[in-house]
Amino acid sequence: RQFAIAKNSVINIRSNPKHSAELGTQGLLGMALRVLDKKGDFYRIQTPDNYISWVDKGGIQRMNKRDFDLWNASKKVLFTNNAGQVFASKNKNSTIISDITLGGVLKYVSEDASFYKVTYPDNRTGFIKKNEAIIYDSWLKNLKSTPENIEVIAKKMNGFPYLWGGTSTKGMDCSGFTKMVYLMNGYIIPRDASQQINAGKTIDYHLNFDGLKKGDLLFFGKKATVDSKQRVTHVGIWLGNKKMEFIHSSGNVHISSMHPEQPNYDDFNRNRYIGSKRYLNIVDRNIGNLKDQIKL
Repeated sequence: RQFAIAKNSVINIRSNPKHSAELGTQGLLGMALRVLDKKGDFYRIQTPDNYISWVDKGGIQRMNKRDFDLWNASKKVLFTNNAGQVFASKNKNSTIISDITLGGVLKYVSEDASFYKVTYPDNRTGFIKKNEAIIYDSWLKNLKSTPENIEVIAKKMNGFPYLWGGTSTKGMDCSGFTKMVYLMNGYIIPRDASQQINAGKTIDYHLNFDGLKKGDLLFFGKKATVDSKQRVTHVGIWLGNKKMEFIHSSGNVHISSMHPEQPNYDDFNRNRYIGSKRYLNIVDRNIGNLKDQIKL
């Protein structure tokens, strides 16, 4: 069984096959995975954005190719709130089957006026409140990947905690935050800031914030010197307003400014700003589009 689907709200993907190993990234409920290897209670898996690392067996449902293809082809429900629950019956006071977070996906069974009935990869069934979710295909079809929508999704996560390796609304690092914001706008972008800077179109060559548009990614770190290569250590999203604001995950998700006269001026990041990239409406093999359906 060389395939699997994430069956917990968030799965923790670690650098080595043990719980104490560094958190490298996370996967969301319903994420399609390729299984490469097993060691003890851990599986080495590959995510849709080609991240390869280890997850504990409790987070995934292994499948053969036939069941995996059936899961991928089935009608899905996408969770659109930051966090919520899947219930055992059509009643929000009923037993909780599990929690679920923004971007989580389950198989559609049926619906009534208030609830979607859904199935998990391991065949558990439950109910999701309709005002917290949407049919995945209609979400994708009607999705407008605009600078405004980037801002709306980003601000929905304001105040969320920073978590090294986090890529979910339970906590996110700087590039996990930008990745999540772009995912909910229909894009699969590289995982780490050092990879994200190599995708998209270069903007703002002169580092004076000219020509930047809302939704562009700002990168921070150490500029290249004669002796050392450029080192990217942080990323944020430009909000494109008169206050020269950007939103980023550092300590928590918050809005900072590049304007020295603003109360939220971020002197530290202003001094280590190394460039910006535009992803929206740019064709780049490093930027996947959900509308092109990623198939493992």
